[in-house]
Amino acid sequence: MLAEIWRAREIRGWFVMMKRLRVGVVATAVGGLLLASLGATAAAASEDDGGDVLAALAVTAQTDQAPDVLSSNADPASVRVTVPENSADPVVIDSGAVEIEVTLPGTAADAATIGGGLVGFDGGDGSTAVPVVKDDGSVQLISVIDGSSSPTEYRYELDLPAGATLEPVDGGGAAVTAADGGILYAILAPWAVDGNGVAVSTSYTVDGNALVQHVVHDASNAYPVVADPWLGGTWTESWAWYSGITRIAMTPTVFAKAACPGNVVCAAAWQGAAQSELANAQVNSTNKAKINKSTTRSQIGCHMVGGALKSPWNLETSAADKGLAGFIASACN
Repeated sequence: MLAEIWRAREIRGWFVMMKRLRVGVVATAVGGLLLASLGATAAAASEDDGGDVLAALAVTAQTDQAPDVLSSNADPASVRVTVPENSADPVVIDSGAVEIEVTLPGTAADAATIGGGLVGFDGGDGSTAVPVVKDDGSVQLISVIDGSSSPTEYRYELDLPAGATLEPVDGGGAAVTAADGGILYAILAPWAVDGNGVAVSTSYTVDGNALVQHVVHDASNAYPVVADPWLGGTWTESWAWYSGITRIAMTPTVFAKAACPGNVVCAAAWQGAAQSELANAQVNSTNKAKINKSTTRSQIGCHMVGGALKSPWNLETSAADKGLAGFIASACN
């Protein structure tokens, strides 16, 4: 028991330390949001290209599709993510179980500061790639699409560990899956919004180890259009046992909270990955078995559906399993 408590505190302390290493990104982002709320549109926010890109992200952050785009951002080095100086080199993500590399769309370009602690890479095709690193080690790989002549497909090449594969997932996302079937990284279902904050149709296809995002935009849209794959490998920020070691309070990461709000199909796809991570963090086989119960998995999925509304997620491992739909009907209780 003492070992379990110590492990939970250790994990919590690590994430607190990571948050303290942030470089003021959130404060700058708030300033961008204030400018947007005063009527600055993405196209007119600045004559400087970097300012235009940041303003587009500020507009996006006010939508239901992507409210987290400028929140919980981090210094990449503090969360084991490497953003390259030139997009000929990949973004290296080592925040999950293994390291993977992702090459951004477009032609190779040097990183250009766009403000808010972010850099962008001019794709040479009317789009800009902007990796946005979160404090849980997940990364939003954003494309800012300038106009109707810009591409409608954005290809992300993944360099995966031996035996790992990239596979589509129910609900529109994709997963980097190990040879044993375990999920190493999740890629959340895609979204895209135009310069007025209106949703734009988008989807993924998987082509070998490449994830292709299709964005159906045309001259009827207000530009720029913003779209992203959001890739992450960590679901649990911290945890602690209570109530005679039958209830575990799981504090979800930003990625976990944003994964499936209101989306039951999505929660059914990812609840097992979050459960496995939490179970593997246990040093006691008895507690691991409690986490691996079907009732615990169903409760995790329920909280994913309402994830942005509550933290921590209280999981009663001794409760009868009602299934995902049953727990949703009873507000996860």
